[in-house]
Amino acid sequence: MNILAALFEVMDKEPPLLQVWILFLTLGIGGFLLCRYRRWMLAVVLPLLFFFISIHLMELHDPFVGPAIVSEAGQSYVTQSYLVMALAVSLPFLGIAMSRKRLP
Repeated sequence: MNILAALFEVMDKEPPLLQVWILFLTLGIGGFLLCRYRRWMLAVVLPLLFFFISIHLMELHDPFVGPAIVSEAGQSYVTQSYLVMALAVSLPFLGIAMSRKRLP
């Protein structure tokens, strides 16, 4: 029975939480820097962000994989994933807001 449990583990196929944080913070900070100096880069950054977010959300909301992630990694994995994805989306907009406050 333990062999079957090892075959059906989910978290060995999912990225660790640290990797999720690094990926989305890198995209968010990169978007912040790009959008701070070139506002039109938001049109490049957001589709890239939404691509990676949609991939991660498909895993979290899958009817079979999602509950297995919660049972193996805990609700903290899902909560922190949502937190870092929201942060990554908000950072480019913060960059645009900060660029408007600069004096010419």
